[in-house]
Amino acid sequence: MIKYDEFCKKFCEVESRYKLFDLEFNGIKYWKYARYYICWVVREKLFGISAPFWFDDKNEWKLPQYTHKYQKVTDAIFHNINLGSQKDILLFTFSRRIKRGNKYISPVTDEIALNLEKSHCIVETPYCEGYYRPTPIRDIKYFDVWDGVGKEHKIYTPINRGQLRKQLLYIFEQEFDIIFTAEEKRILLININYFIMHRSELMTNYRRVISKINPKLVLYTSAYIGNGVVLTETLKEMGIPSVEILHGYEDDNIVPYNYSEVGMNDALPDYIFVYSQIQKDLIKWGIPKDNIRVVGYPEGEKRSTELLAQKKKNKKKVITIISSLHQSIEKYVNDLAKKIDKDKYEIVFKLHPAEFGSWKSIYKTLSNEIQIIDSNDKDIHYYLANSDFVIGINSTALFEAAFYPVDVFILEEEGYQGMKIMLEAKRAILVHDSQELVSYITAERSVNNQKVDDFFQRNAIKNINKEIEGIIRKHREI
Repeated sequence: MIKYDEFCKKFCEVESRYKLFDLEFNGIKYWKYARYYICWVVREKLFGISAPFWFDDKNEWKLPQYTHKYQKVTDAIFHNINLGSQKDILLFTFSRRIKRGNKYISPVTDEIALNLEKSHCIVETPYCEGYYRPTPIRDIKYFDVWDGVGKEHKIYTPINRGQLRKQLLYIFEQEFDIIFTAEEKRILLININYFIMHRSELMTNYRRVISKINPKLVLYTSAYIGNGVVLTETLKEMGIPSVEILHGYEDDNIVPYNYSEVGMNDALPDYIFVYSQIQKDLIKWGIPKDNIRVVGYPEGEKRSTELLAQKKKNKKKVITIISSLHQSIEKYVNDLAKKIDKDKYEIVFKLHPAEFGSWKSIYKTLSNEIQIIDSNDKDIHYYLANSDFVIGINSTALFEAAFYPVDVFILEEEGYQGMKIMLEAKRAILVHDSQELVSYITAERSVNNQKVDDFFQRNAIKNINKEIEGIIRKHREI
């Protein structure tokens, strides 16, 4: 069986050998949309790491509906054909929001939006149950790219199960020695067909917003997922430079950012803003290395400064366990709950946002002596700052722990290889079983070795504004 740290290289080799980016259905090269969903399902089958999906409906031809309350765009600028608001920058927010006080904030884009030096328009997109209000950004515009899509009863030709398996799925079954289940085929068909069927309508919706602002540069996140791919393609057609703001600590074994060669995918953003030089050097980006710009992480800088100025209020030592969609972590949680002194320690189990509504079906034997966090009422930095120990398998949150004087432990379960940067820098310790973990935690000595600058470039806001200025100037001269 293939090892976890060999997966990405093999996946990229397969898509290159079979020339999947040239694969067409109805004149649409659809591998750029299918790639993300296929890699997640294959990963789950091979390593048991849960696969998230954006769309799921028992009737696969039903028009796309999120679980959030459907809300039409109310901002006049997007309705009035005579009304425009030209700005230098258009920023689509990262809409995974967490509660801070009486506001919901995006830890990826809000701090940037609040500190852009050039003129700008901020567009908020829906997430989960709707639009979160209020946000701390003034003059924000609300926009759902799926609004009205499919409602004109146009004739769409979706790819069917047999065609999809023959053109695509059969390749991965053979190469990875797997068999997709009927349910996996169904859900892959749904996700891929949304973009085969509605790509042109989505591009029209994006073009409507972009043309109203007429920006010199567009910033956004998650460029590798369906909507993001469509946005990138739209910007390329309009001749506007695109920048993805990286929202996680990815490495050379994460398929969405790694490619066998530069230029394979014609729907990648022109530039990507990353956290560190280490990260820039490690990943096999599908765009020229010069277009990967090291900027740091504004929210991490801000929050750690705020929280480190406050004293911890906990009487007990806090053990925070970070979920990463991996069921194997449950045994560590339960063993810790059994073996540690409850008068001295407390355990917090921070679920991944994708698990909030389903964790009871995933973790069926969790100890009732732990605190389970299944909401975004507080951000991850709150939990990291109030911890003494942080534990996980593979998560950006474990890198963010470097902002704080905490001991970080990586569990040797499938997927831990994604934390090799921290392990090689000796900012975290690899533990092989729960007994070893308990021994480390109960030891009197500290294993913390704080190395923030290795993982997050300092002065992020200054760096971002400088890079934006340079990119706009460069494209003005072309």
